[in-house]
Amino acid sequence: MTALRAASVAIESLGKRFPEGPDVLANITLTAQPGDFVALIGPSGCGKTTLLRLLAGLTPPSAGAVTLDGILPAEARERLAFIFQEPTLLPWLTTRRNVELPDHLGPKLQENQSSRGQELLKLVGLEHAAEQYPRQLSGGMKMRVSLARALMRQPGLLLLDEPFAALDEMTRNRLNEDLLRLREQTPFTAFFVTHSVSEAVFLSNRVFVLAANPGRIAGEIAVQAPYPRTAEWRESVDYQRLVTRATAMLRQTQGAA
Repeated sequence: MTALRAASVAIESLGKRFPEGPDVLANITLTAQPGDFVALIGPSGCGKTTLLRLLAGLTPPSAGAVTLDGILPAEARERLAFIFQEPTLLPWLTTRRNVELPDHLGPKLQENQSSRGQELLKLVGLEHAAEQYPRQLSGGMKMRVSLARALMRQPGLLLLDEPFAALDEMTRNRLNEDLLRLREQTPFTAFFVTHSVSEAVFLSNRVFVLAANPGRIAGEIAVQAPYPRTAEWRESVDYQRLVTRATAMLRQTQGAA
């Protein structure tokens, strides 16, 4: 499968205020290089999901700007994909048809899209469940289908809003590893919202801690461990040290608030 180029993202002095409400986000500035995996952590209400929606062009900014490869997100819809907390599969479609759905909703990228869907199912370990329906799948399997569907059109930017939050720890850890393996196969830039500090450290090369009222960047931690990352890395001293550092920064942010 030939992957498209991972996207660059520029966020400049970004702010968001909803009508007759306080600032949700204020003065968010950061740049993500192609292939960066950015994790966003912070207390509830600090605007993490709102930031993803701004990156996706689903809501307009009140101040500042977001660009994806130098253009506005609304003009780059074919270059991004969004994975929500729930898999949002169509119950009347099989696993294979759910994965191939983006091809039926937009212009084709190549003639043989069925082979691409089959390859993605193999990559997420679900080729055996291609003709099963969502009601026949476990929660972890449904999320794998959602991942495969998001990668169907080979996005340059993948936005993930706590996609594994409802899963048990073992399934969640396994899907973390699967996500990084998929990233090696189909490169993309990622913004990943999570409440789990350990998940943020495991997945990302950059962890941003957000403070609330209004949402703003309180700090950044660089995770310089090489990819691919394995279950063994979770047991390492370096990993534990980074988790401890990120946790302390998060607590300091919450204490200041």
